[in-house]
Amino acid sequence: MFTFRTKLTLLTLLPLLILSAGVTFLAIHQSARLSGAQSEILKDGLLEAKRAELKNYMELAYTAIRDIYEDPELPVEVAQGLVADAFHRMEYGSDGYFFVYDYDGLNIVHPRLAHLVGQDLWNFRDEDGKFLIQRLIEQARKGGGFTEYRWDKPSGGESVLKLSYSIALEEWGWMVGTGLYLDDIEQVVGQMEHHMVENARRTILLMAFFTVSCLLVIAVIGLAVNLSEARVANRRLVTMAQKTFSFLEKERRRISRELHDGINQLLVSARFKLERIDDALGRGDHVDASSALAATDRILETGIQDLRRLAYDLRPSVLDDLGLVAAMESLCSDLVERKPIRIHFESNLDSGECQPVLATALYRITQESLHNVEKHAGNVRQVRVRLRRRRGWVYLEIADDGEGFRWRAEQSHEQGGSGMGLRNIQDRVDLLGGRLTIEAAPGKGVRILIKVPFQRATGTSRERVDGRVYTRTFGGRPSAGAGGAALPAGGAAGH
Repeated sequence: MFTFRTKLTLLTLLPLLILSAGVTFLAIHQSARLSGAQSEILKDGLLEAKRAELKNYMELAYTAIRDIYEDPELPVEVAQGLVADAFHRMEYGSDGYFFVYDYDGLNIVHPRLAHLVGQDLWNFRDEDGKFLIQRLIEQARKGGGFTEYRWDKPSGGESVLKLSYSIALEEWGWMVGTGLYLDDIEQVVGQMEHHMVENARRTILLMAFFTVSCLLVIAVIGLAVNLSEARVANRRLVTMAQKTFSFLEKERRRISRELHDGINQLLVSARFKLERIDDALGRGDHVDASSALAATDRILETGIQDLRRLAYDLRPSVLDDLGLVAAMESLCSDLVERKPIRIHFESNLDSGECQPVLATALYRITQESLHNVEKHAGNVRQVRVRLRRRRGWVYLEIADDGEGFRWRAEQSHEQGGSGMGLRNIQDRVDLLGGRLTIEAAPGKGVRILIKVPFQRATGTSRERVDGRVYTRTFGGRPSAGAGGAALPAGGAAGH
């Protein structure tokens, strides 16, 4: 039987299997279309490279004859002869050459087909029935352009597709052209299509392997998670129990110290005073007896106050009588009486809806945080306490503008033995299943953000989600925005 967490893990991995199967199907379905589209892209790229290569050859050729062509001192016939001879000798590669025609279609230069020189080819048609020479001359007179046609390849003897680029020598009425054969493009595209088919086949096999692997991974992980869940749950229970016992032990030690160092000493002192009274009465010294009686009264009054404080620390009556919000206000009011600061308190929580366990934890966290402010924040002026409920979570923010301290997010212990009790706060938040965030830096104050699940008291309505925001300022002149500007940056926790 799979537990909920195991099922959740399997449901998380299941989309991987579906995705793998989908990718496999798409790879089969789209491979032919992608092959054709990529072939066209490659072909266009190679053709563009051929065009650039032809223009480069033509620029080099024109550079070679420019001084002759543009020399005004040379007779035209002499210059034309020199240029024609230069073009006749210009070759590149195995099939690269230049040809020259006048605007009437008369061939002037053709290094590979010498029998065409002097012939009128104005009406010459290529294999597609188009007037080839007229098209070349037309592109040249437009400022230069490309022409595609079929022509016998000198090195192969077969008719293949050829791309030519032609320009005009306007002063002489000449068209100069050169071309590259495109059979190598078809060869490259064919090789690429073959590689794409092979790649598609390998991709399909890979996807099939991935699908099978996903099935195996899902089975193994599901089994592993199912076997380890009980172990993890047991470890968590042990950890929670240890933290609970640790809290109880700390409280016992604190109460023991309070009783031994405080109340016990007062009672011993009161006993000595009573013995003194008895002795004074035996001696008939009523003045000494009266003085000792007054001292005893003061000692007992101090003991009573200490007992009240100890009882309040164990379980403040205001928390039971008036609820969490009033108890937190009491903490703020007490701190303002002891330290000249201003505290802005804000809450939208209905104390009657909060379970006692959650209320006590939030009260203790606030108490510990305000104690830290009092003891360690230095010259603090303003404090902000925000208690917010949003849907299923409770957010508590306590921020001050005091001295601050150096804090790293990965720290899980108190900073350098500063005694700020952050570990205690972290343990309480862990027991509630929440999250603690601390933002602190030297000179920039401290901001504690706590997010814990809301625990509704039994018997309360489930209709209410968020209550009206209640604000109150302690110390100084009441103000709705008290403590805003000088406190560490950030809004209410969880917003």
